[in-house]
Amino acid sequence: MYFVSRAMRVFLAGAVLFGISAVLPAAGHSQRHSLTDPNATFPEGLSSVAGLRELSDGRIMVSDRLGQAIMIIDIDAGVADTIGRSGQGPGEYRMPGPLFPWRGDSTIMLDLGNTRFTYVGPDGGFGESVPLMSQEGDMMRFVMPAGTDRLGNIYFQARSFGLQSPGASGPPDSARITRWNLWDSSSAAVVALKTPDRKMQSGGGNVMIASIPFSPQDDWAVGWDGRVAVARSADFHVEWIAPNGSVVRGATVAYDPAKITEADKEEWREARSNLQGAMFIAIDGGGGARATTAPSRGARFEGPQIDDDDWPEVKPPFPAGAVSVTPEGSMWVRRHVKSGGPPEYDVFDARGSRIYTIVLPQDARLAGFGTGVVYVTRSDEFDLQWLQRYDRHWLNNR
Repeated sequence: MYFVSRAMRVFLAGAVLFGISAVLPAAGHSQRHSLTDPNATFPEGLSSVAGLRELSDGRIMVSDRLGQAIMIIDIDAGVADTIGRSGQGPGEYRMPGPLFPWRGDSTIMLDLGNTRFTYVGPDGGFGESVPLMSQEGDMMRFVMPAGTDRLGNIYFQARSFGLQSPGASGPPDSARITRWNLWDSSSAAVVALKTPDRKMQSGGGNVMIASIPFSPQDDWAVGWDGRVAVARSADFHVEWIAPNGSVVRGATVAYDPAKITEADKEEWREARSNLQGAMFIAIDGGGGARATTAPSRGARFEGPQIDDDDWPEVKPPFPAGAVSVTPEGSMWVRRHVKSGGPPEYDVFDARGSRIYTIVLPQDARLAGFGTGVVYVTRSDEFDLQWLQRYDRHWLNNR
């Protein structure tokens, strides 16, 4: 969502093993499996799990964005140690976000409130912090890490903003994924993606731009081996881009589009009006730039009015943020489903072939992966999130 006036603000905004039941597939479809009973549940509710990564000893590092905490959790023992504290100085963070694996069992922690990322050691000690924004001539470069690999690369969706003339035309309809090596400062474009269609309105000297609800867009993630997993929305297929640039393209996946209901529209409006933790970048006419986050629930960012004519009739195959990659190198793509249905993920192998569909419990969300396991959070009636672990060894052996 974008708002432009004299200042430009950008809102960046198995059959059957433990925990799994299987259903025989219909002809032409992948097998469907449902996560049933977790093999571990953390006994304390969390506020908003924003990042999770499993350490080599089986413990997990978890960032709780609204709870303002980073914890190292032993889910089997049911205990957690909080590391660092809320603040702006060394060893501190504000609204901790996604966590990405780094060399030597260390972690890159995205610190949204302080607009930086920070290295965290396997012992929980905090190292150097790197700003998310840097100036290059008349352009302000914004690097939001979205993946890492074992070669010391950080991957991000490239965004640059002009400081002298922000303009009112809005962002292009495509974006590029960039690979940035921290050791030699080299960078390279990896792949171009389709971005959502947008609506722009102007009046009173203001220009407002917002994404069309349920507009098709591509999505991506990175494996630890450096392969980039891409889901294409136009005809729903997936691709693997290797570090050398070679591409493996899967076949087009047949699916039945889910119709958009009034419940879907209401859910979208609710999300739009509650932006706690959302990030804003403001660039003023004098060339200054800063980033802020919405501090509390109920914060609202005004954009163009979305009329009934703006809504498509059906949902695209998948939403934003749909793609994840397991440690073993398979691709999970969250699917758009009918309103009220449980979350579903299609699983693709290294050839881009769909091999399974995984159904999560109702009110569950994928939080991350570990060796042979998947972590999910389940929300209760009090909006607390309960962290659970499910076995998936059987998936890797079939």
